[in-house]
Amino acid sequence: MTPDQYRERIREALAQRTIHENTVSTVRAAIGTGEPTEAQATQLREARAAVAAVDAQIDQLSAGLNDALEEERREARAAELRRELVPAGETRTERPAGGARVTSEERTYTAHKSSRGEVSFFVDLYRMSHNGDLSARARLERHGQEVVVEGEGMSERAASTGSFAGLVAPQYLVDLAAPVLRSGRPVANAVQGLPLPEQGMVLTIPRGTTGASAASQTAENAAVSNTDQVYTDLQVPVRTIAGQQDISRQSLERGSPGLDELTYLDLAAAYHAELDRQVVNGSGTGNQMLGMLQTTGRLIAAAYGAAITPGLFNLKVAGAIANMAGAGTRINPNLIIAAARRWGWLTGQMDSAGRPLVVPGVGGPMNVLALNTNPGAYGGGSGDGTDTESFVTPGSLQGLPLVTDGNVPTNIGTNVEDVAFVVDRSQCLLWEEGDRQPRQLRFDQTGGGSLTVKLVVYGYAAFTSGRYPGAVAQIGGVDATAGQGQVAPTF
Repeated sequence: MTPDQYRERIREALAQRTIHENTVSTVRAAIGTGEPTEAQATQLREARAAVAAVDAQIDQLSAGLNDALEEERREARAAELRRELVPAGETRTERPAGGARVTSEERTYTAHKSSRGEVSFFVDLYRMSHNGDLSARARLERHGQEVVVEGEGMSERAASTGSFAGLVAPQYLVDLAAPVLRSGRPVANAVQGLPLPEQGMVLTIPRGTTGASAASQTAENAAVSNTDQVYTDLQVPVRTIAGQQDISRQSLERGSPGLDELTYLDLAAAYHAELDRQVVNGSGTGNQMLGMLQTTGRLIAAAYGAAITPGLFNLKVAGAIANMAGAGTRINPNLIIAAARRWGWLTGQMDSAGRPLVVPGVGGPMNVLALNTNPGAYGGGSGDGTDTESFVTPGSLQGLPLVTDGNVPTNIGTNVEDVAFVVDRSQCLLWEEGDRQPRQLRFDQTGGGSLTVKLVVYGYAAFTSGRYPGAVAQIGGVDATAGQGQVAPTF
């Protein structure tokens, strides 16, 4: 979205916030100096929860606005650099601020050129690598120069243009929609993102296990409290996530325009979905990242001991929030993560009078369990499977925003349950390269005898929620009696 679009969305959210604030003011005025009735107290709680949900949405939109403004500033700097590099007598045409600036000479690789079959990034890479095509090499080198001038992200791990072991894919390939539905990376986008260091395969984080002490001095000149601090090293391995696709040589050399785009985008979407899955439930073995669900020391809610009801689920969430809030000053529960089926089940529940317990967050709803502020939304941002920035909260529960993710497992424990999490986003750390896109490519002609070319896409990442394991609370997945716990709902 453009900055103006973000501003419009923020204005709409502020308008909704005003509605809920007015509800609070109206109820307070009705209460006056007396004690609120049960209905008034409930209405106040619900209105305040609605304000909190809108505030979370505004925070997300504000972050997006800042990113869009930063992109405009980068484009302005690129435009200034181009003006400095323009030879005397040459003219350039630029687009208005807010969109990518181009010169009078079109970019080497564009979606338009690829669809017309004029030139293809993948075909040029193949021809240069295997046929020594000098024209293809020249176009790839020119594309590399354009990347630098346009300010697009290039991983420092990428090899030189001469080796072509790692190249930056054209931006239009990243912007196109993936053809196959994927789960995306809602949780990966929601947690704390950090830049991956340029070197090293293990990140070391000092983690305190025993802290200093303080106590009253028993008497004058008596020894004061003294406890030696103990720190251990939390080792976070850097993992490689990769995918490959076999393509016939005929497809590369004479195939339909756009085939290379679909191949790259599908691999990129698969990469992001797998990264997100490992953030949630990576085993920590087999060179996987150690996910939140497998981290030792996480909080785990007790078994339901009964068939799940909205009241029991709400109680488990409340308990998780309370346990995290009481764990220490550095842990603050600020997000609920759930499988889409659990949120869908909750939105379908009704009270004894047939009224929904979860309602759209408009008009100052009363007596509701949760707010459905974005009906039908999925947590995966733009929905193209490769979005690395945004996530969407379809609603709120207990005053916390809730995000759904198709990578949350639904087959945990004896009863094959789904799980939910209450987390402190800032304590779940995900390191990724550059702009988080898997831009490294290799063509390996391992099936030369059958004219088969292998395309490999890979990237590096590291994740931990072990810095403060208590910043993640698991709900569900521990019941052992049939029919109990967060089993598959019936709609």
